[in-house]
Amino acid sequence: MDILMYVNFTLVGLLGAAALRWGAGPEKVCAAALVLVTLVDPIYHILVRYPVFETVDTGHLVMDASVAAAFIAVALGANRVYPLWLAAFQLVSLLSHFARDLTEVLPMLAYGLMSYGPYYIILLILAGGIATHARRAKTLGPYRSWRNSSPRSQAPAPRSRPTG
Repeated sequence: MDILMYVNFTLVGLLGAAALRWGAGPEKVCAAALVLVTLVDPIYHILVRYPVFETVDTGHLVMDASVAAAFIAVALGANRVYPLWLAAFQLVSLLSHFARDLTEVLPMLAYGLMSYGPYYIILLILAGGIATHARRAKTLGPYRSWRNSSPRSQAPAPRSRPTG
C-alpha cells in the first residue's frame, strides 16, 4: 500500500469518528458510505486488478454509483444542504467513467482529476457538514435531521355542488 492509501484511511477514519461523535443521521450515513468505499477499494484491487485507464473500470463504476446513490438518497431526505454538494461531486466522479468510455483521447491526468479529485472535495464538504451540524446543535439545541412530508391542511375540504 502506498502513502496515499494511508492518508485516505486516516482522513476517512477521522471523519467517521467525528460523524459518530458529533453527527446525526445524515452525517453518519454519508460517513459510512465513504468508510465502506474506502475499505472496499483496496480489497477490490487485491482481488481483481489494478486501476485500468484504457477502458471503463467496472468495479470503480459500481463503487462510485453506490456512493452516489447513497448521497442522493441522503440529499433528498436530509434537513441539510451540504448533502446536495456531496451528491453533485460524486456525480462528477461517476460521470468520469462514461467520459472515459466516450473518448479515446481523454488524457490520463484529466481522467484522474475527474475520477479521484472529487473524493477529496467530498471529504472537505463532509467535514464542514459535521462541524456545522455540531455548532448548530450546540447553539440551537436538537433539530430534525430528516425532512418529513408537509403536514395535512387543517382547512375543511371544499364542498362540491351536486350535479344532475
